[in-house]
Amino acid sequence: MLSAILQFKNEQDVHQVIEKLGFKGQMNQFKYNVKNKTLIEAVYEPAPNSLTLQFSPGLNLEEYTMVHEKIVQLKQQLHAKIDDSNSLLGYLKSGEGAYIVTNWQKWYEFLQGAKLTTLEGKKVRVLDKNDKELASGLFVGYTKDEQSSNIVECTVITLFGERSFQGSNLTIEPTNEW
Repeated sequence: MLSAILQFKNEQDVHQVIEKLGFKGQMNQFKYNVKNKTLIEAVYEPAPNSLTLQFSPGLNLEEYTMVHEKIVQLKQQLHAKIDDSNSLLGYLKSGEGAYIVTNWQKWYEFLQGAKLTTLEGKKVRVLDKNDKELASGLFVGYTKDEQSSNIVECTVITLFGERSFQGSNLTIEPTNEW
């Protein structure tokens, strides 16, 4: 199991914060579930004021993203310091380690870029930020917003020719059709 440890001052009701963020449990042990799957197991230790969060090394990127977001929310709400040195997810181009919080954004962008490169010339669906399908066709290219790293433009070849679609946060996903 991978893990991260949050350390904080005991200034608030930790149980209340954890439960407010969707964790369920009793005593000092909690679980965060999505679609009947446990993504995070948390153990609160009052004596050193720490929260140990454990998660599987075999999650997909969407699940890791949910774990990352929950850990960041906990860190912020508990005003905690984090040790995520036992949560190595992979490596950046530079060879530097990527962890569930440390270097997360760089790692996520690296994986997204690699994914989109492999989709060039394949049939994809273009979705807006509300998951509404804008188009499907052969993937040609995309443009990212420099600050947010969101995809803001996508070009595909449809039945009607080459078309570009714009939005504030587009999603490009394979259709697995030929």
